[in-house]
Amino acid sequence: MVNMKKSLTALVVGVALAAGSIQALAHKEGDFILRVGAAHVNPNDESSNVLGTDDGVTVDSATGLGFSGTWMLTDNWGFEVLAALPFEHDIDGNGSLSGLPIGSTKHLPPTASFQYYPDVGGDSFHPYFGLGVNYTYFFDEEVSPELKAALGTNDVELSLDSSIGIAGQIGADWKIGDNWFINTGVWYVDINTDADVIVNGATATTVDVDIDPWVAMVGFAWRF
Repeated sequence: MVNMKKSLTALVVGVALAAGSIQALAHKEGDFILRVGAAHVNPNDESSNVLGTDDGVTVDSATGLGFSGTWMLTDNWGFEVLAALPFEHDIDGNGSLSGLPIGSTKHLPPTASFQYYPDVGGDSFHPYFGLGVNYTYFFDEEVSPELKAALGTNDVELSLDSSIGIAGQIGADWKIGDNWFINTGVWYVDINTDADVIVNGATATTVDVDIDPWVAMVGFAWRF
């Protein structure tokens, strides 16, 4: 009976020490987490009319390299800055303009978010939720030859305004090494822009485009 009590005590102590060790290894205040991966931007778009009452534009999806850095403000709260290499999207007509390539644009989507890390998963699994502000900068707008031909002139430009909106996210880190993790994350980003079609130096039409993409990223995270 004494040996059984000693064994039971040793087991309880061992479990307690193991639990304390797991808790100690979780993301902690002062940690910095660098995440890098492939990011896919899938627009959930709609637009105002371009020339008539039954036309509009669509924005194609794009994939690129995304990366973020999170500084743990406390054991449960972090501040993240998300960035990426430029994404390039094709813009096409729809409705009565279906089949007409409009052009293309590149954009950079820096996003700053506060993240919440619930106390679950120990050190093997770290889910988190975030809410922040996105700034999207459009540049290198190009007009398609097809649009120039349809308008009967080569003097055609496309200009997209920058956007500021809310971004929400959910993600998780899965441990694969001492401070290495596989990371997955999903964002919904409020991106709205006014696209000006400029013909012979004058704005021919302005199209209000709600891009509002879902963004998914899969990659690796390093904690230090």
